[in-house]
Amino acid sequence: MRYATPTRSALLVRQPGPIGQHRYPVPHRHARRNPQQTAHLLTRGLAALIVSGIVVMLAVLIVADEGHPPVAAASEADSRIASRAVDPEPLSETEVFPAGSATFRTARTTLTADCALAASGTLRSTLRRYGCTQAVRAALTVPHAAYRVTAGVLNLPDTASAEAVGRLVPTLVESGDGGFTDLAGAETAPGTPVGWRTRGHYLMYCAITGPDGELLPGDDPQVQRITSDLLDAHLSETVLSRRAV
Repeated sequence: MRYATPTRSALLVRQPGPIGQHRYPVPHRHARRNPQQTAHLLTRGLAALIVSGIVVMLAVLIVADEGHPPVAAASEADSRIASRAVDPEPLSETEVFPAGSATFRTARTTLTADCALAASGTLRSTLRRYGCTQAVRAALTVPHAAYRVTAGVLNLPDTASAEAVGRLVPTLVESGDGGFTDLAGAETAPGTPVGWRTRGHYLMYCAITGPDGELLPGDDPQVQRITSDLLDAHLSETVLSRRAV
């Protein structure tokens, strides 16, 4: 986004001692053995403590892992949207920005095969050079803030192309050499908060302004929320996840 201890527990081990007192002195041979017996007990106790710690650590890791999908499974799913060769079905406006969403309200959507219409400056030629074939865009508002949002999904040939463009976006946007346009073709004003993500052969983005088009600070919590709700929750985890599975 631009504008543009563990706790430690102590274990106290009390070694068993003789109950009561002896009237007679302990023979010297017993005195020589006691340090060895004590050392032996301490060694066994330390070993037991280490084993217990390993068991607890493994249990914690297993429980934590249950809350996350296996990495292999996630990679396998994303491989189904790694390129247009394995994901040839074009995007549609209703697929990307359906009516009746609880996350946003759609004012207008467009779909074009000329991705350059969605960009300005050097980003226009960059999208052409990397083979972008679709730009699905929408003018949106959100229920929890009266901000204006322009969002879109760009369809590139493969993951490498999408990631290459994604790496160029921050440089172009921050330098003013390129950016995204609204649905009427107007360039995003310098300083407008812009967010972007890539997943598979797609690049997702959004540009956010105030109710009357005024600039917003990039650290505005509403800007952060809109970006996360739209790019991460909706476009990536809902729209593209359907394609991935």
